[in-house]
Amino acid sequence: MRRIRMLPTAVLALALVASWAASAAAQNATPTAAVSLSPSNSDSVVAYGQWLLSFPAVINPGADATGAACGLGQRGTFYLAPSYVGVGGITRTCTVIEGSNIVVPVIAGDCSTAEADPYHGTDAASLSSCAKALVDGITAAHASIDGTDVADIASYRVQSPVFNVVLPGDNILHAPAGAASVVIDGAFITVKGLTAGTHTISYGGTYPSGGALDITYNLTVVAAPVASS
Repeated sequence: MRRIRMLPTAVLALALVASWAASAAAQNATPTAAVSLSPSNSDSVVAYGQWLLSFPAVINPGADATGAACGLGQRGTFYLAPSYVGVGGITRTCTVIEGSNIVVPVIAGDCSTAEADPYHGTDAASLSSCAKALVDGITAAHASIDGTDVADIASYRVQSPVFNVVLPGDNILHAPAGAASVVIDGAFITVKGLTAGTHTISYGGTYPSGGALDITYNLTVVAAPVASS
């Protein structure tokens, strides 16, 4: 999801599969035996979307260039964010509780009832086709965990069902504040098993409009606090 928004494209779904597969062919296998990677399920993508869209732009984790906002609203699952900062690479530094599942939004697009065309839909079918069309043209999707590339990024693609949000004023969609329905489509990886210590997760890709994501998280994984008796 990105507000340097991509233009509508006539690229077919098969083109996405081919372009993502070509990128994946040059990548390595899974990172290490200790780390488990899986496609995020649709419930996780919905929760991610509700988390990200709940913050106004001034404090939104996606508009954060350093990681200062990465802990906002994190409960249990830890969501990484896209970038609304502008062109160029972004590096964020964050602290994560050991044992947290980490959802990595490699690259994605969204459509809603609140936005104007080409990001507008009126019902489940139009929202789904809108989000799919936006993402079909993505190329060079990539992700790495601790320096090891993740293979077959296309296999992590998932589309959410329609979900509802209440957009704050000055939201990252540049849409009117209030209730909206949204669909998100893209590549989402759930990372499990990062041990205490420092870890690096990088991800991104290129939109058909030419805009690109290049995001790196430097994570410090710490043991969970001991509950007081």
